[in-house]
Amino acid sequence: MSDKAIELFIRMHLERAPELQRGRPILTGDVIIAVLGVIQHQHPLGCDLMMARWLNDSYAIQRVGQYLDDYVDECKTARPDILRQLSSIAFMIFLGRPTEDQIRKLASLWQKHSAQAKRSRRLVKQYETHIALLNSRLLTVTTDFRVWEINNEISRYEQLINSEESRLSLWASKQAQQSYQCPKCHGCGRTMRAVCSACSGAGSFMPSAGNAFKYLRTKGIHVSEKLWNSDLKPAFGGILSMLHQEHDETARLLRKRLEDEKAA
Repeated sequence: MSDKAIELFIRMHLERAPELQRGRPILTGDVIIAVLGVIQHQHPLGCDLMMARWLNDSYAIQRVGQYLDDYVDECKTARPDILRQLSSIAFMIFLGRPTEDQIRKLASLWQKHSAQAKRSRRLVKQYETHIALLNSRLLTVTTDFRVWEINNEISRYEQLINSEESRLSLWASKQAQQSYQCPKCHGCGRTMRAVCSACSGAGSFMPSAGNAFKYLRTKGIHVSEKLWNSDLKPAFGGILSMLHQEHDETARLLRKRLEDEKAA
């Protein structure tokens, strides 16, 4: 894989006229874009993988997902339904991103173990204290107007609680998309006295080839070790290898074509 080729690939999508200048001659933006167009025509999957990985291109991600579905349909496996789940895990491993389940768990942890969570708990506790005081006052008031007034005040505090909980939930969801570090142990993998129970000592939430079998169990998909070792594990490994090979080969060819153009 060529870091320079990847850099130019990214710049092509971020700048209108990138140039490669290292000594002489200079490759203009038009030449670079033309080379990228040729490579994309010859290796559409590899280019989609590059765009998905380095540019977070949603359309490229969708196209790779569709390609993997078609790829699984052609695989000779006893459980194509399970292999389709595994292909999604392989794609997330390739992208270096958590699975949807891990994102949800991260969001839940951010709602419990963060400065924002502590602030929200304090606010909610204050609002609940006010509600409790207002409810006690309801027992002593004698006029309908005061009952109406206190009930309105209780409703206001209940709305504040709902708003604060919604705000924290939205913040936690955004945070889970930005940082994959475990909020409970702050990425250390350990708490004060033991291994972190939230991330099992990993320090972050990222899928890996080693925990793919465990991931199926957490999804409620029970697979025998025999089927896993003889069928699904090799197929899963093949998909993961294919993704990396397609990406790296495309980057290598991109670098070679750019070098050829520069030497021409």
